[in-house]
Amino acid sequence: MHGPLSEIKPYVDEFLQYAKDHPQNRFLLTRVGCGIAGFKDEDMAKLFAEALDIPNIAVPEEWLPALVYWCAPKSDKVPSPKVIDENILKALCEENKYIIGAGLVTELPTAKVRYTFGDGRFNYVNFGDYFFCGMNFYVFGYDDSWASEHLQNIVLDYFRDECWDRGYCRKAIFAGVRTGLKDSKGEDIYTGDICHIKRGGAEYHFPLSTFGTEPGTDNGRYAFVLDNHCLFPEQCDSITIEGNVFANADIDAFPETVGARCFQYLFPDGIR
Repeated sequence: MHGPLSEIKPYVDEFLQYAKDHPQNRFLLTRVGCGIAGFKDEDMAKLFAEALDIPNIAVPEEWLPALVYWCAPKSDKVPSPKVIDENILKALCEENKYIIGAGLVTELPTAKVRYTFGDGRFNYVNFGDYFFCGMNFYVFGYDDSWASEHLQNIVLDYFRDECWDRGYCRKAIFAGVRTGLKDSKGEDIYTGDICHIKRGGAEYHFPLSTFGTEPGTDNGRYAFVLDNHCLFPEQCDSITIEGNVFANADIDAFPETVGARCFQYLFPDGIR
């Protein structure tokens, strides 16, 4: 009954460390917090996930199903696609739908993305806290200022479940995925970033997109896609991020892919 889970966790961590430091003692863990304190078993069990690996702690039987599911071996890294666009992200979200909806603590693909609410500011979120429903992109968050924007109907439509423990669901504009590339200043490059490029004595301003990311193939590349050819980052002498193609995006407009926004930046009047 101390307070929210975030305030209880330090005491849980202290207990787990104490148990590891005193292997001669056996600790019989009860369903702490799940009586009059009112916490759900799955929420409180999550704090004690490490207890499964501490042999002198016996966890409550009621917590075992959730703990076993959450505590996949950390060495079993989930492979992540080397190149990611919206279609690949949608497929990953669909494949991991139950894990995302339940907010389970387990290994997930590495796919950090950037998003905006169309207010000129950008935020970043890891895989597991966002999903696509149709053409639209949505994020989960616990900021109470999101309460009035919460879209429970979208949650039900996509997950077929209430997902009450996921906080608030809010529509956002998908504004690129982290590529693993860095510019000449050491900054992370996201798809949709407009870059100042130097190559062979010439200078250009191109946005980064993807090329060859057809479903079922592994031939995709991150590239500066031009009208009839591509320029790959490794072909450039230097790359410096100067902006991104979603700077003036409108959340009420029809959703556009990163590729479409990059095309519009390069050819605002279309290709003649």
